[in-house]
Amino acid sequence: MRYTLFLAFLSLVSVTFAVDPRYCQSKTTLDGNDFTLEEIDTPHLSALAEYFNSNGKVTSVTAVLQSANRDLVKRSPPLSNGDGPPAESWAWNSGDDKTTDWIPQGITSSADAYGKGTWNDHEVWIVSWYRKGNGVRVSFIDRQTNKYRHVMLVYPTADDDFETISIHAGGIAWYGNVLYVVDTYNGIRAFDLDNIWEVDIADGVGKTPDGSGYSADEYRYVLPQMRHYNWIAGDASPFRFSWISLDRSDSPDTLMVGEFVSDGETFDDADKTPVPIRYVKYNLDANTRRLQTNNGIATASWASCVDIPNVQGAVSYEGKFYISRSTGRAPKKGDLFIWEEGQTATEQTGWFSAGNEDMSYNLVRGEYYTVTEYDQDRHILAYKV
Repeated sequence: MRYTLFLAFLSLVSVTFAVDPRYCQSKTTLDGNDFTLEEIDTPHLSALAEYFNSNGKVTSVTAVLQSANRDLVKRSPPLSNGDGPPAESWAWNSGDDKTTDWIPQGITSSADAYGKGTWNDHEVWIVSWYRKGNGVRVSFIDRQTNKYRHVMLVYPTADDDFETISIHAGGIAWYGNVLYVVDTYNGIRAFDLDNIWEVDIADGVGKTPDGSGYSADEYRYVLPQMRHYNWIAGDASPFRFSWISLDRSDSPDTLMVGEFVSDGETFDDADKTPVPIRYVKYNLDANTRRLQTNNGIATASWASCVDIPNVQGAVSYEGKFYISRSTGRAPKKGDLFIWEEGQTATEQTGWFSAGNEDMSYNLVRGEYYTVTEYDQDRHILAYKV
């Protein structure tokens, strides 16, 4: 992941950032009150949902799984000394493994959804992919059948239309009926898993040219955005929403988001002020499945500086953090860090196969997951804790 535009912006305002209380600079613990998000519901959603409902075109996660049209392949990634032996390793079908148009990024599971491991008796993974140029899709994977199907994420633009979503989708988390997806420069988006729409299998995204229906680039289903949580910048203070995970050991449950920062990144070449690397948690409401807010503002319950660069994902449970760092394409490997606040992280160099990304923790199975991104070497990996 690269953030060229982000760095260009930083170079213009580095003096402001140097004194920003949100930044690390010789401290580890940060004030959660400095990390706030504004909750905004998606306009036009209800009108479009009514159209699909009245036409019998609203479907479910279960129906998507039952119509799965692709197969995972049981295949071990290449291992070398120091690699962690995964409990399971699955590759995509040939087309999804080789494509350079779509790149997998985020992973979550039905264990996140309700904490019991299953969704309507299905054990499920969801994986996000971004398309170079425009588009995000998610794969619904049935772990019993090892079959999966792609669903496109869309944003309602009018009472009778929608469009693709152009974000990196670097991490996802499933909570109740909501799929949370990070939006790198803006915050967190939320999608309604009770409101999956069936569309015509045709070219184009949104209303068809003759106005008789809807399509999504040959995909059968779309998942609409229901709301988003926008980063409140304050004095021009950016945060990179690079990955996300759920922690059910916190009370209440929390979403944790963190930043990908390259090794040695500075605000500009003149003052050499390092770009901070921060992890932030937001409390969740188990009844509404929303972030907890006060007058529409979600305030972080915890924030910390974690000085590990190139991190693509992390999970926390009962105070222990498992952190995924990538180092590039094979033969390079990804690293695992295990960290507890106030202690030095333990590093397992070369633990993951190349291209390790977002992470998710399954408290029922006692295992964590990651997905690798590079074409012709893509896996879903499960590791026992």
